[in-house]
Amino acid sequence: MAVANIPVKRPRTYVLIHGAWHGGWVWKDMATELRYLGHEVYAPSLTGLGDRAHLAHKGITLDTHTDDIVNLIRMEQLSDVVLVGWSYGGMVVSNVLARIPELIGAVMYFDAFVPEPGQCLADYAGEKGRLFRERVWPDQQVPPLPLKGFGVTDDTVCERVQSRLVCQPLQTFLQPSKALVNQPAIPHSYVMAAAYEGTPFRQFYDKFKPHPQWSVHTLNTGHLAMLTDPVGTTFISTSELSSISREKFSIDVPGGQ
Repeated sequence: MAVANIPVKRPRTYVLIHGAWHGGWVWKDMATELRYLGHEVYAPSLTGLGDRAHLAHKGITLDTHTDDIVNLIRMEQLSDVVLVGWSYGGMVVSNVLARIPELIGAVMYFDAFVPEPGQCLADYAGEKGRLFRERVWPDQQVPPLPLKGFGVTDDTVCERVQSRLVCQPLQTFLQPSKALVNQPAIPHSYVMAAAYEGTPFRQFYDKFKPHPQWSVHTLNTGHLAMLTDPVGTTFISTSELSSISREKFSIDVPGGQ
């Protein structure tokens, strides 16, 4: 599938929020596809991560990362934002939506955590949630977990990505979410990476699949879909906001590992 074949109803403003241990660099290929289609794209690194790893300290929390995105949107004077969160980034999406709902036009959780108010990421992460606490360093930083544990089977991708990962501040996993109890009436989408065995994200896919406010899909990739299948992730991210109806949209988009 060529990205040029994706129908675009109108240009949108995307803010892409990466997951734990990664940085804004993880969105590079997908951001290129979106910009090619005429969209405006922001893919910042959260404080202490990616190209901002030098700012890491034990006091960084989920609130810190929420402030990162809220301030970006306000300082750039953005509105009608399409807010996309991947993995841990879903925690940030929910908090940002609670803080500035008037500036958000749509939200998409891409293989991401969607917390209830008062719940933290570790509450949903199962065995990995226990590992976060056990593997934490004295400076309250959690070292990256091996990528193969996230359904990434391509050795080349693992080698290319693992070396760029940095430690995640522990409190970002433990601080309770300030998500809204009642969601605003804007498009909500959830995409699950179907090739991620043992995924902790099926709980959210199953929860939102029957919900009339949510559009729910799967992508046949591992957890790092934006790296292994940037065209497929772009297709899903834009189709929900185009003239394609849910009935015409293919739920399972083939992709790589």
